[in-house]
Amino acid sequence: MSETCISSFSCNTYYNLWLNGPHPQIEDGVVTREVCAGSYWSSCCYYKSKPIRVKACPNNYYVYELVNPQFWCSGYCTDVNNISQVVSYVSSDNITGSNITLNYEPCNNYNTLDNHWRSTFSYWYLYGYINGLDDTRVEWDGWYRLFINGSSAQMPEWCISYMSCGGFSSLWLGGSHPRIEDGVVTREIYGSRYDQCSYYRSEPIQVKACPGDYYVYKFTRPTVSIPAPVYCA
Repeated sequence: MSETCISSFSCNTYYNLWLNGPHPQIEDGVVTREVCAGSYWSSCCYYKSKPIRVKACPNNYYVYELVNPQFWCSGYCTDVNNISQVVSYVSSDNITGSNITLNYEPCNNYNTLDNHWRSTFSYWYLYGYINGLDDTRVEWDGWYRLFINGSSAQMPEWCISYMSCGGFSSLWLGGSHPRIEDGVVTREIYGSRYDQCSYYRSEPIQVKACPGDYYVYKFTRPTVSIPAPVYCA
């Protein structure tokens, strides 16, 4: 993908999506990059699409985890120029006996979770009842960053009424978000039912504050006894 602004009407589309940041080096692992789109009438990064994940591979190529762009008539641009990689081999393994612990940075290695119905203003009878929204049916894997329609979001720290966030049982964070210096913390998860904010208690999750004023969450499968639980944003 191109790392520079692309003129309008290129890449066989109207809005040209390009990588707003450098490609990673091999030792960086999987990184998340912002995706921009220019407009004929405005700046190169007038529009911002959903972030994507990128990884550098041996033999001088890259792989991208592309997502569906959030606006019409847009396409990812490619560049045939050779982008040289500076290859260095750095071991980040801490080895103790037969166990290997990798230095893993969740702020650089997360999944994007962008569901408009997770908003606290979305109601179960409009979305969840029809579509069967239920986070116990999701195969959770790793860390996640929340978005709502492309805008960065976070879990609420206060009571959310039941039948909000697209689910029947609305899950919210039972504690404050951490600061960057706190590292990874564990927080309780509560679910609302009728007029009781903490009627349900789900499995705790891990949370981390990241540079750039956002958070990542290690979501897990909610307690199955909770009816149609959904994490709120």
